[in-house]
Amino acid sequence: MRFLKSSLLGSAAAFAAVGAGHAADLPVKKAVPIEYVRVCSAYGAGFFYIPGTDTCLRVSGRARFEGGYQTSYTRQAGANGDTSGYQGRMRINLDARTQTAYGTLRAFVRLDAGARTGYSGVGTSGTQQRIGQAYPGIGTASFGRDQQFAIVHKAFIQFAGHTAGRASSFFDSYAHNFVFACPTAVSDVFSSNLLAYTATVGNGLSATLSIEDPDFSLTPIFSPVNISAT
Repeated sequence: MRFLKSSLLGSAAAFAAVGAGHAADLPVKKAVPIEYVRVCSAYGAGFFYIPGTDTCLRVSGRARFEGGYQTSYTRQAGANGDTSGYQGRMRINLDARTQTAYGTLRAFVRLDAGARTGYSGVGTSGTQQRIGQAYPGIGTASFGRDQQFAIVHKAFIQFAGHTAGRASSFFDSYAHNFVFACPTAVSDVFSSNLLAYTATVGNGLSATLSIEDPDFSLTPIFSPVNISAT
């Protein structure tokens, strides 16, 4: 009896040893570490850390649909034409910020895209017609009313008081206004290519020196075309 018991215990020990040997030979798979997106509260709501970096990013945007009608001012008989139109627009904002030893490094991009057909959402002023946002209500389907467009609305970098890229003009103190009729001559210019430096004086005061591309805001004071008197 004692011999049988010893044999059984020896066999069990042998099987345990063999099982341990086979288990040691099996490949061990480690779980892939999961890096969860962390909230970045240093710059306000909506920011999160880009995984693996110290850069905070906020992604935002909007979608908009508009429709409108403008009365034709043509006197041509039967020329009703295309005096109504629609447009759908989209906007994407990317705001990335990184804290450095010299302050916050910021990169901002805003892209606008859309499609419109013969319609202006802000009236038919000469300014809006000049920049292609409006068409005169002459009752004819002309002026390339069916349009697809994409605009680099903003694309600038800010660091240590410097602003470089496409941003709102520092000379325009009434930008991005909301109006029901014709806008002012300057405030409809949403962006300019510029290089600027802003010095913070204190107590909420600052001073900015800006070099800007005058493509949109330049107003000539004389006509370069010679017109002969008749």
